[in-house]
Amino acid sequence: MTGFLPEPLRMLVTSPALLDFTSDGPLPYALRQKFTGKPPPVTSNLSLASQTVLVTGATSGVGLEAARQLAQLGPRLLILGVRNASKAEQIKSELERDTPNLTVQVAELDLESLLSVDRFVDELSANSIRLDLALLNAGFFAHDDRITDDGYSPLFQVNFLSTAYLTLKLLPLLHTTAPPHPPGTTTPPGPRLVLVTSEAHAWTTFPDVPRPTENRTQPILSVFQDKNTLGSADDQYARAKLLLALFGKELSRRLTAAENDTTVVITTPGFCASNFFPDGMMTRLIQLTSARSVQQGGALHVFAATAPGPEIHGAYLRDGKPTGLSKFAQGPQGQILQERLWGEMEEFFMQRGGSPLGM
Repeated sequence: MTGFLPEPLRMLVTSPALLDFTSDGPLPYALRQKFTGKPPPVTSNLSLASQTVLVTGATSGVGLEAARQLAQLGPRLLILGVRNASKAEQIKSELERDTPNLTVQVAELDLESLLSVDRFVDELSANSIRLDLALLNAGFFAHDDRITDDGYSPLFQVNFLSTAYLTLKLLPLLHTTAPPHPPGTTTPPGPRLVLVTSEAHAWTTFPDVPRPTENRTQPILSVFQDKNTLGSADDQYARAKLLLALFGKELSRRLTAAENDTTVVITTPGFCASNFFPDGMMTRLIQLTSARSVQQGGALHVFAATAPGPEIHGAYLRDGKPTGLSKFAQGPQGQILQERLWGEMEEFFMQRGGSPLGM
């Protein structure tokens, strides 16, 4: 019945939360997109001078716009972690032409491959790259029934697994190569990691999460390895973004407990007029009537990357304002899922040769 609908409309109307009229629900989301959500202003006179900034998924859409806006803040080095290196080289030329004293480095990063993530971080480490800010924007949506060489749904691997794995591999670089900046400077204090989720995280739950009185232990990651349990593309995308938000929350909590100075921010740009969803006449119409501009989405990313204040650590920013994750994420089952997810990711990380996280 809904197969003829374009995305993201199909994602909205097939959501089990369709009749949720709180701020979590799809319909309030659609209204908020149109009438609210003006990006907060970036701190006046903000400068990223001397800093190294990484942006993934920066060859189009919101990621490209965020890279452009961050470039205007004067970082020493802007790294574009991209799948399409030839396209990124053109963007590099444009950014360096338009921004005096900026150096742009293009590094290949294919989030459908864990080996590509390994090579990407190894290259940064080998070149002794200082890393002050990592904006992990790369995302993916398609009605795609493939399984990657690593054995997962591409929607899951790109939107959660590889992004979380990249996060864990970047933490030592962020912590050791970017000490806090001196007080009184106009740069954000200390290193920062920005994870990009989606408001779609609020339109799903998760299969087989045990209640507190139960003891079922089906591995979370295995759900996305079996075509019989994957669900629709909309389900996969929403669940992957839910897991990324929970992962970010648990990471921020553990970094605080370990007295690590890395700030973690979880953000969403909302639905923007970009090429993220498959093109079509109806999709374009929805973009014209409901979508934010990529400039607005990019500004929300930049705000998440630069906003001052200790309260920003561990925050989920919607429309540039700290707010709670979905009711499911904050409820007892969501908290169980968050703890189980961290345990699985820690084990996954160590199986791939990572050191114990110690947090």
